[in-house]
Amino acid sequence: MTRESYLKKLIKDNGFTVKGFAKSINMPYSTLLTMLNDAKIGNASVDNVIKICKGLNITIQSLQDVLEADSAAPQLVLSEHEKRLICHYREKEELQKAVDILLFSEQIKKEAEI
Repeated sequence: MTRESYLKKLIKDNGFTVKGFAKSINMPYSTLLTMLNDAKIGNASVDNVIKICKGLNITIQSLQDVLEADSAAPQLVLSEHEKRLICHYREKEELQKAVDILLFSEQIKKEAEI
């Protein structure tokens, strides 16, 4: 995954369009669009990269790590909704078994047969 496609995914996962995200970080839409579509994030100004990272609540290092992870195993990127679900799942220990049965019932049946 390229850094540009990673950023596009994060923007979408956070509920934004590219245009809406550009507005939220006070960056011209055309600047952000060029950076994301023309694979020019590496040539962007440091200030613009910082704005993007702050707006997505990620570190610059995590953006750099995308290049390194590209050759390794795929990186799991969670949307804000998925992060909230995981947090609620962890907080509700009494419901975890029921959720596991609901989500993994077929897998549990197969394991029981073995």
